[in-house]
Amino acid sequence: VPTGSEVSQESLLLHGPFARKPKRIRTAFSPSQLLRLERAFEKNHYVVGAERKQLASSLSLSETQVG
Repeated sequence: VPTGSEVSQESLLLHGPFARKPKRIRTAFSPSQLLRLERAFEKNHYVVGAERKQLASSLSLSETQVG
């Protein structure tokens, strides 16, 4: 039978400030997508706004995958 302190420690691990986020699925970029993304990154290390949206659309990716 778990004691109150064991339950609270487990709760902290699952929901506390250091709880792990679920792993994000990695995107497998095609060689042409990688080339375009690298070129965009060389121009500007932070691709945001309309440029990010347009780049994502042209590569058939989500904005999250581009950013």
